[in-house]
Amino acid sequence: MVNPKSEDWERFGRASKSSASSIVELNQWRSNPHSFENASYYGQILIHRAHTLMLAEEEIISKEDANQIIKGIKMVEQYAENNPKLVEYMSTETALINEIGDIGGKMHIGRSRNDLGHTQRRIYYRDQINRVIESIIEFREKLLLSAEVNLDTIMPGYTHWRQAQPISLAHYLMGHVEAAGRSVHRLEDIYKRTNISPLGSAAFAGTGWPVNRYRTMELLGFDGLLVNSHDGVATIDYYMELSAALAIHMSNLSRLAEDLQIWSSDEFKLIDLNEAYAGTSSIMPQKKNPLILEKVKSYTAECIGAMVSVFTSMKGTSYTNIVDRTMLEPVIIDTVVGSTNVMSGVVQTLVPLKDNMRQSLREGFSTMTDLADSLVRIHNLSFRQAHDIIVYVTIEALKEGKKAEDITSEMITHAAEQVLKQPLTITNDLLKQAIDPILNVKRRKATGGPAPESVQKMIQNQRKQLGEEKKKQFERITHIEEAIILLSKAEYSLSNQ
Repeated sequence: MVNPKSEDWERFGRASKSSASSIVELNQWRSNPHSFENASYYGQILIHRAHTLMLAEEEIISKEDANQIIKGIKMVEQYAENNPKLVEYMSTETALINEIGDIGGKMHIGRSRNDLGHTQRRIYYRDQINRVIESIIEFREKLLLSAEVNLDTIMPGYTHWRQAQPISLAHYLMGHVEAAGRSVHRLEDIYKRTNISPLGSAAFAGTGWPVNRYRTMELLGFDGLLVNSHDGVATIDYYMELSAALAIHMSNLSRLAEDLQIWSSDEFKLIDLNEAYAGTSSIMPQKKNPLILEKVKSYTAECIGAMVSVFTSMKGTSYTNIVDRTMLEPVIIDTVVGSTNVMSGVVQTLVPLKDNMRQSLREGFSTMTDLADSLVRIHNLSFRQAHDIIVYVTIEALKEGKKAEDITSEMITHAAEQVLKQPLTITNDLLKQAIDPILNVKRRKATGGPAPESVQKMIQNQRKQLGEEKKKQFERITHIEEAIILLSKAEYSLSNQ
């Protein structure tokens, strides 16, 4: 008897190959979402440890009591692994008191669930920002690699889903590389406004205890203080920003998914998608459906919805601690990371159908702008005059069933007579150069253009930028890791006094 877990019976026909690992991972995250309290519980534990250590250092509680509390809270953290009900604060505190006695209640001196909760959120969201940045950096790297091998993959460029001008696949991909770079920069800025500590704000009016807010800030790896205690428990603007940044990034992924889906269609046939990123039909044997691209587009709608929920929950809400705010749930962030990873794989494994791209360019009229430019250069016309001549030529060619490559110098002379009431000539060599798609691309050497050398410069610049992004990412993560090491060392020192 076949074990149902040993085979994926949804993979068959033209999608028999196993789904890409990034799709499997994304599906698992979405099928088993974590609550915010469970996902961020590690942050709550870190706060308990840092706050308790600070209370001892400031001689608000004894070192002996602090040692017992820290040992006890680590035990509760282990219990919570098998009992998710313990992750709420009062349950954690009660479990701690049950473990070590009434001294467990001293952990809450000079603190409220309000500043505890806001600090826990900031710890979680700062770590998730780093996680999203990491996935986008990898996305950018993989698109750069794909661009580098497609510098000479000439294809039609589109506006309004009509052939516009020839470009290269590399040029198109570099547009997404740069867009994703802006997402990284947004997230880096949001991180700065996220990684600040509200701990010590207490309920909202601070505390009469002589707590050392700078010490807990240091032990928890924060870069600064959210100084005003009222603001500390009232604001959620940092994750409002985060929700917007994620929605923008997902919208860019969705636009990439849209283009790839259309280009892979039977009508366009410009690219072929890897089977691992496709599905099939239960009734139509020929189908290889780009289902994951459609899912990424639908997930984008979810992310935009999450952003709207976060924003509208704050409309008209009193500026203090209040529970009618909407959280940016872990599953949304999982979906963003997973979708980014999936789209990395889609681009990395797609196959450009170069012959079809060239044939499409032959059958279209995407080189007409350069033909008009040639008339401007040769005869010193205004661009509008040249534009009108080539409009006439294009209409006549379409009427006669001709392609762009069939346009003759005689047709241009006749059009000029009709439009300008005077004959103009162009040599056959200049005409061929003007309507050659490859030469069209090669001529566009200006900064940002699709010429191979121009795109190569973009790639070089983006590689340099990626290096800077990785360095900043390393510094952020290292700072947090060093803070946790500092906390552990301080606890060890306390326990040996």
